[in-house]
Amino acid sequence: MIRHLRIFFPACLSIFCFVSGQTYYRADPFYLLGYEKNYFSEPNNNSSMLFRPFFVFDQDHYSNWSVILRAEFFRNDDAPNLENTSVRWVGKGDNNYRSVNVSYLGNHVAFSLEPYHFISQNLDYDVPVRKSLYTRLNDARPHSEMPYVTSGVREAQFYLHYRGLGFGVSNANMWWGPGLHSSLQMSTNAPGFKHFIIGTLEEKRTRNIGLDLKYIFSHLDEKNTGEPYFTALLVSTTFYSEPQLTIGISRSYLSGHGTLSPTGPYTISKKDAMLLPFEGLYLESKQTDPEDPESAVDLWDEIMVGYVTATFPSSGLKIYLSYGRDDHAWDKKDFLRQPDHSAASVIGLRKYGLFGHENLVGGLEYVNLIKSKFWNKRVPGTWYSKQIYDYNSYNGRWYGAHSGPDSDDFTIYLGYMSDKFSIVPSFNYERHGVIDNTALVLMKRPYLVFDPETGQWYPEIREEYMESVVNIWPEVKFEFRLDIRFEVRNFRFNLYYEKEKVDNLEFNWGKRKGHVIWFGVERTFTEFKLSNPLKRFIKR
Repeated sequence: MIRHLRIFFPACLSIFCFVSGQTYYRADPFYLLGYEKNYFSEPNNNSSMLFRPFFVFDQDHYSNWSVILRAEFFRNDDAPNLENTSVRWVGKGDNNYRSVNVSYLGNHVAFSLEPYHFISQNLDYDVPVRKSLYTRLNDARPHSEMPYVTSGVREAQFYLHYRGLGFGVSNANMWWGPGLHSSLQMSTNAPGFKHFIIGTLEEKRTRNIGLDLKYIFSHLDEKNTGEPYFTALLVSTTFYSEPQLTIGISRSYLSGHGTLSPTGPYTISKKDAMLLPFEGLYLESKQTDPEDPESAVDLWDEIMVGYVTATFPSSGLKIYLSYGRDDHAWDKKDFLRQPDHSAASVIGLRKYGLFGHENLVGGLEYVNLIKSKFWNKRVPGTWYSKQIYDYNSYNGRWYGAHSGPDSDDFTIYLGYMSDKFSIVPSFNYERHGVIDNTALVLMKRPYLVFDPETGQWYPEIREEYMESVVNIWPEVKFEFRLDIRFEVRNFRFNLYYEKEKVDNLEFNWGKRKGHVIWFGVERTFTEFKLSNPLKRFIKR
């Protein structure tokens, strides 16, 4: 695959003789601060950026191409711990990633392709032993091959549209929500999965009101052991005033179970699965027997998240809140009595032009998925807890918040960002198992074993993992990060350092320290001609 990419890179430069402009905004939060800084410096370039990726139609050249080449090297001396890295599962040892992203936006067609190659030494380390609810944390080891090699097309999007309204197919990562560090429902923590999408490819504007509407459907493959249907509906409205107010909602379902009998309890038709986001808000609407409330049992996993964002263009400030629930309330009264049951939230702010300096940026974000305070009185509604759907994971990682169920996560950052250079240090404090923190402990247990030769039973001592409350404390992770980026002759470089320290590892007094160094280089080709390279290529 590496040899193929070496051939493909110069071929791209030869084929696309004229390339202009950025065609779309990617889901990866790696680029979000740059997107938003540009947003505040160019008032006409407005968009809520609540649901990404999205294409950019309001350009001087409506039809345009974009080619982005990227190469990255990672050095990790312990457990994998980087979040929101999509297909880049950065295991212990050396890791290399290469990709070329080609995108096109035309009058009726839009697409992007990103073939990639990733290789990780994936050296052995002490894999944490936790109960099943926490086995999709990023320091787990879903891939045991040494080295671990993966390649393919990380991002393949193809849409037909009319003035930004259209439909298509994609396997691109998605990010739903205003957060920089985490998202409750959909993030780039796991690789993207194949899906069908219909709606707006960008936010549509009418005077001072913007509307974004998307419907998404997928039948997940074997990278989720349940192979369920995934169905989602996303809506947001932005009022462009001072401040700019964005209100949005996303509702998703996991339904069915591909490994069971077609007549089993977790069976649903494709048509019914596609219609799930349009059903009633409350569980009482599912009651089939008016005399039996238990006839309203809902087998499917619903997540609904609401978003509110206030943006102040004149001051460069953005304040945001996401609030979600992981189950149905019985009715309106039930919701009003306990709105925080099975609830999770993201709250944060970002400020550009801090202290009156246009290049200073700072922000903070707090994510709360702690188990409901009513867990001992009613069904707890713990997020990502359904084993039948592989705990809302894909390819071994949660595609929502990387901190997982019963967790919280606080991030604060302050740095300098200019057009050519940026340095942003940050601090992260993350907890797992805030309430549900039982450990798996290796214990000896006596068993009676039958010997068919003697026809007798005899005692045998076996070791096995059993749940035990070793202490009452959550697992805690501290991280310091330093993100440096600079541009030299149209090449963009990034140097990222992360130091991690974990306390009470495995909920059993364990400790761990680790370091990651990440170096990357990226080149975007815009407004250039390659007549001479093309002639040289033809002469060959």
